[in-house]
Amino acid sequence: MSDSESITMRTPDSGASALAFKVYITASDLKESAVLQALSRYHHGEIEDIVIERFDGLDTQEVIHIHRNSSHHEYGTHPTLLLILDSTDLEERGALLVSLNEYHGFDDALRLIPDLSIDFMSSLSASGEGWYTLRLDVPDEKTAATPFRWFALYKASSQRSTFNEAVVAMNRGVQEAGVSGPDRESGVEEMPRIYTAARGRQRSLDQIIDDHPFFAETRGLDPDHFAVIDGEYRKKGALIVQVSPERDSFRCKGDVAGEILRWIFINFMTWDEAKAIAWGL
Repeated sequence: MSDSESITMRTPDSGASALAFKVYITASDLKESAVLQALSRYHHGEIEDIVIERFDGLDTQEVIHIHRNSSHHEYGTHPTLLLILDSTDLEERGALLVSLNEYHGFDDALRLIPDLSIDFMSSLSASGEGWYTLRLDVPDEKTAATPFRWFALYKASSQRSTFNEAVVAMNRGVQEAGVSGPDRESGVEEMPRIYTAARGRQRSLDQIIDDHPFFAETRGLDPDHFAVIDGEYRKKGALIVQVSPERDSFRCKGDVAGEILRWIFINFMTWDEAKAIAWGL
């Protein structure tokens, strides 16, 4: 982590009573002028009520820690919605929209086109659009911002029914946690899927790791990360596996298991931070 510097810039006050949104820049090569241009593209070149702060080199969870401990009441900024610009690729990678303490009980994040992210933040702040709905409104294709059907989910157990249940649960993630009634029924059908089921013959973890490069290449999947459903799934949760840059794995129980690799992909957290969250469940 490099030394960080905070540069605060607030756009002209419109006189509105709405809370301003914090926009954090962590990409050292990304200029404030480029951020303002990207955020205001469909706002006729003007956007109000945002506060830009620069923290070069900090990772997302470090920025969230700073945001969570800021005096939002004093400065009139939104305490639970923030935007992080962590890449110079604003067209493809976009911006990371973070919402703290969401309906499912966890912090959560999505990558969006920068200018649309401000609109979504305004809508979320006004309760016009819920995070539940926003999570469903993502592309049904693999992009630099969305890992649609990007991770292999391997069957390493003889229990076919358990694996079938796990495929649904892992793709659902925290989407339906705490949701009931008609919303839950429709949400299950519409939810984005990030896992591709690998139902082949039962193999050991070492065999799966050996076979994974070929499977990933032929299916167009992540060559470095995947998840495994084995005989320990019901008691200890899914096995989340990293092949590169160094081999590692950990167990994760419950709804969060399905989110871990997506959160890492969108740079919401690092591998080690995800592991710490899983251990704490």
